[in-house]
Amino acid sequence: MNVVWHVVNRYCRSIGLEHVAPHDLRRTCAKLCHTSGGELEQIQFLLGHVSVQTTERYLGCKQNLSHPVNDRSQIVPVIAGPD
Repeated sequence: MNVVWHVVNRYCRSIGLEHVAPHDLRRTCAKLCHTSGGELEQIQFLLGHVSVQTTERYLGCKQNLSHPVNDRSQIVPVIAGPD
């Protein structure tokens, strides 16, 4: 981990960013995935979290159960009438 820290620190300083650690990049990646529409379960897998609640705390969000993902599919069920 020490090598990774030095590589990140050196590169970030070369582009004018101070006080950036590898964990900052991990958190930024997770937040970008989330704001781009990534599902919490996908981000949970990416980060290696055992619990989705850990991922929620990590991102500072909760699952939006009032608007299920299947509501966005715009699939309209066809109800068959009597023959």
